[in-house]
Amino acid sequence: MTQQLLFLLNHLWQSTLVAGVAWLACRTMLRTNSPRVRFGVWLAASLKFLIPFAAFVDAGHLLGARPLLTPAQSQQVFDIVGGGSSALAVAPFHVASAPQPAAIGADSLLVAFATLWAMGTVVVFFRWFRSWRTIHRAARNAVPAGSFRGVPVLNSRDLRDERIEPGVFGLWRQSILIPEGMQASLSEPQFQAVLTHEWNHVQRRDNLTAALQMTAEAIFWFYPVVWMIGRRLIEERELACDQAVLEQARSEDYAEGILNVCKLYSTSPLSCVAGITGADLKARIQSILRNESPRELGQARRWALGAALLVAVAGPTVVGFLTAPAAFAQQANSFVGLATSAVKKFEVATVKVNDQTNPAWHLGPPGRGSISIQNRPLRGIIVQSFRTQGNMVFGGPDWIRTTNYDIVGKGPDPNMTNPEVWEMMRSLLIERFHLKYHIEDREMPVFALTVLPGGHKLKLGENGRCAEDIKAGKNCGDIIVPPFGAAMYNMPIGALITSIGVRAGRPIVDKTGLTGKYDVNVTWLPDGAKLEDLDLQNIPAEYRPQDMTVFEALEKQAGLKLEAQKAAMPVLVIDSVSQPEPN
Repeated sequence: MTQQLLFLLNHLWQSTLVAGVAWLACRTMLRTNSPRVRFGVWLAASLKFLIPFAAFVDAGHLLGARPLLTPAQSQQVFDIVGGGSSALAVAPFHVASAPQPAAIGADSLLVAFATLWAMGTVVVFFRWFRSWRTIHRAARNAVPAGSFRGVPVLNSRDLRDERIEPGVFGLWRQSILIPEGMQASLSEPQFQAVLTHEWNHVQRRDNLTAALQMTAEAIFWFYPVVWMIGRRLIEERELACDQAVLEQARSEDYAEGILNVCKLYSTSPLSCVAGITGADLKARIQSILRNESPRELGQARRWALGAALLVAVAGPTVVGFLTAPAAFAQQANSFVGLATSAVKKFEVATVKVNDQTNPAWHLGPPGRGSISIQNRPLRGIIVQSFRTQGNMVFGGPDWIRTTNYDIVGKGPDPNMTNPEVWEMMRSLLIERFHLKYHIEDREMPVFALTVLPGGHKLKLGENGRCAEDIKAGKNCGDIIVPPFGAAMYNMPIGALITSIGVRAGRPIVDKTGLTGKYDVNVTWLPDGAKLEDLDLQNIPAEYRPQDMTVFEALEKQAGLKLEAQKAAMPVLVIDSVSQPEPN
C-alpha cells in the first residue's frame, strides 16, 4: 500500500508541475494567441493526470529491451560444517520474538484513505449520472428538426421544460439538441449564429475531450488543480467557438443571440454536453463585440510548444529506453510458489544413493537446461522441485529425510528456463521415485512479509552489484545463504523468502507487492546466541551477524516486516513414494 501511495504522490506533483507550466504559458506567451492553442495546452495538462510519466518510462523499457540471453544464474551457499557450529548455522528463529500486528497501523489508515477516495469518486460519478439521465431522456424524446451542415438537429420539449440551454449530445454520433420553441425567441441571424456555435463544438469533438477531463475530475475529486483545469478548458473551448462563429456572423447578432439564450435557459449541467453559455459570460460578450483577431502563433512559439511536448513525452520514454534491463531467457520467476506441472522431461538423468564419503552437498540451481544435486535428502529435493517451503510438505516415510541422493539431469535444450528444469525434476520424481501426492488447503500459522509504511530499503538489481553485467547484456544473479542471514543480488523477493523460510519454522506469505529484482543483505543473531561465542573468522565481514533478531534485521536493514498470522495455505501431502530402481 505504501508503494501505491508514493506512486500517487509522485504522479500528483509531476502532473501539477505540467499544469503550472501550462498556466504560465497561457498567461504569458500565449495570452494573445488563438484560444484553440491555449485549449490544446490545457488539454495536454488534463491528459497528464490520466497518464503518469511512469507509463512512458515503461514504454521505453519495452522499446529498449535487449535480446534474450541464456547463461545460467549462479547461486552461492555458505555453510559451517562440524564442530557444533553447524546446528547454529541453521538455528531457527521463534515466533515469540516476532512483533504482533498493531490494532490500528499505518496500513489501516491507508486503507481508510483509499476507501474514502473511492467513495468520493462514486459520489461524483453518481451526480453526473443523474444529470446525464436528464439529458439522455431529452434526446430520446426529441423530435427531428432537420440538420445543420450535416449534423442532425433535434427539438426537445424536455429541455424547454427543464429550461436547459441548447447543446451537443453524444460522444461519437453527435446531434444538436435545442429546446422546443427556442427559434421563435431569436431572430434568424441570431438562431443561425447559435447553431454555428454548436456545430463548431461538434467539429472540435468538445464532448469527448470534456468526458476525458470529467474522468480526471472524478478520480482526483479531492485535488483543486484538476477542477481548475476543467474550468480553463471550458473557457477556452467557448472562446474558440466564438472566434469561429465571428468569421461567419455579425458580432452584434451573435452577442444578442447568446444573451437571449441566457435569459431563457440555464447552463448545461454537464460539460460533456457542450452548450453556448459557459465560461465568463461578461468577458465573452466584450470579446465578441470587440471582434479582435488573435495573433498568429509565430515560428518561435511553435518550436517552444513542440519542444515542451517532446520533453514531456519523449523524455521519460528515452529514460526508459536507456535504462531497459536485458531480457533474459531465465527471467521467469522460480520463486512464485507451489508448482505442480510435470509434462517436460529430462533427456538424460541419473539417480543414485549418496555414498556419504564427502559431507559436502549441493542442490541446484539449474543451469543451461540441466541440474546437479549432491548429497541431499529426498524430502528437500521434493520441496525445491515443487517450489514450496519445507514446512508446507507433509507425509512420507522416514527414509525420505535420512537417505541422501545424487541426481544429475540434462534437458533437451540448453536454453530452457529454471522453472522448466524444475518441472523436469517433478517428472523425474514421479517416474523414478513413483511419487504420488495431493494438494490441500490447511489453516496454519504463517509469517506475512510486508513493506514498512516508510518504504522498503531494497536496491534495484540494475543499480546494484550486477549493474555493469546487466548493462553489458550479461546475466547476473546470486542467492547468498550465510549462516546468520540471507542475501540476494538481482533476484526477486521470492528468493529472499526462500532463504529465510529455511529457518522460519512456518510458511512465509509474500504480501510485499514487490515485482522487480533487488539487492539486499540481511544478517541477524540466532535466538539464544551471543556474538562472543561465535567463530566468525571464515565468514566475510559483510555477512557477519549483527546483534539483533531476524525481525529487527528485516525492519532496520531491508524496510520489511514479518508478522505472525494464520492463513489457509496450499500444502503438498505425500501419499506414497518408493526408493528408485538402480540406474
